Amino acid sequence: MPKLSRTLGWAIATVVGVALLLADIGAVVFLRYMLERNLSANLYASATQTANFYMRRGMLPARLPVSEQIAVYAPSGRLLARTGGAPASAPPLGFSTHPKTLGFAQLLPNGQTFFTSVSLAQVRAPVRLLEDALSVLTLLALALALFVAWRLSQRIARPLTLLAHAAGRIADTGDLEEDLPQEAQIQEIHELGTALAHMLSTLRSTFRAMEAAEARERALREGTLHDLRTPLSTVLGALELIEGGQLDAAGGAEAATLARREAQRMAARLAQDSEGGSTQADLVQAVRRAARSHELGATPEALQVAAPPQEVFQVLSLLVDNAERHNPEGTSVVLSAGAVDGFGWASVKDFGAGIDSEHREHVFDRFYRGPKSQGLGLGLSLVRVLVESRGGRVELESTPGGGTEVRARWPLAAPEA
Repeated sequence: MPKLSRTLGWAIATVVGVALLLADIGAVVFLRYMLERNLSANLYASATQTANFYMRRGMLPARLPVSEQIAVYAPSGRLLARTGGAPASAPPLGFSTHPKTLGFAQLLPNGQTFFTSVSLAQVRAPVRLLEDALSVLTLLALALALFVAWRLSQRIARPLTLLAHAAGRIADTGDLEEDLPQEAQIQEIHELGTALAHMLSTLRSTFRAMEAAEARERALREGTLHDLRTPLSTVLGALELIEGGQLDAAGGAEAATLARREAQRMAARLAQDSEGGSTQADLVQAVRRAARSHELGATPEALQVAAPPQEVFQVLSLLVDNAERHNPEGTSVVLSAGAVDGFGWASVKDFGAGIDSEHREHVFDRFYRGPKSQGLGLGLSLVRVLVESRGGRVELESTPGGGTEVRARWPLAAPEA
């Protein structure tokens, strides 16, 4: 497969060579046309003057230009007089071109034909000289074009080659932390490098998100095992006492009650981590966990909503991550919670740059990214899916320069019996 630099170099040189050849042909044709036109005008003037002299004197001039030939023909076409190598019979009237001469024949008032011709050497000599000069100049220009084309093709191909090598290394080693070279000075190649770098950054973010998700899942699993270990030990201990016959009737009943209570506790803990539609979450507790180091606004003591705790926490974490990612470091973020019209709501409000109206209606669309977004366009779309799957809704208010507030609403949980 040919290299880009070689292919591009030959293509540029070929285009330049064809352009020079066409220019040379045009220059030669134009010069020949102008010289022949000028020669024709001079021949016509000379022929007219000589014909007038012949009509007045009845004889040809004694002295003629070296390059001219004159002949007079009778009305019948018979040659009456001539100088030089004029044709033996009368030529057609008007201009006529012969291999080495340009002739002009005119009809005299007495019916005779007066013919004058001139050599074409004065046209062909400068044209041949121009052709020789253009041949030399064309070869020199073509050599210069080859050199310039080679240098230009190297300049164009070098950043593409560096990008290809870097992409190959990343594909071979799997090291997504390697940066792509960004030294191109051509706009299209620079845009290509920027797009590839952005794609690489997106891959890094995706893998980091996957690693973080795996870490959260591992932590959740370990936490679940920890929470189940104590009640399971209690249940096993109670069952051993009952089976061992070491308890009387009252003690056995008490051990059975304890085992049942701990088993119910384990079932509730497992249900808490499942996605069952009846799972309840303490919205205030989820807001406090997701707030991290950010400010807490007005919140009640407790507020139960009909959604799994981990799902509520995931929604709020996504909203906090979104506020942090799309605003400068140090931007104030406030989380608050409340209840209205049968819904419990949690708000994540930042005091950053805000969102323009043209992007505001698309922020919850899957894979939609704003002009300065560095993510995959999935965060807010996932928030909407998670909340709406539980019968809730998500609302967004934003003012350019005045910050953004996202409010997630879940139905309030039914009071426990």
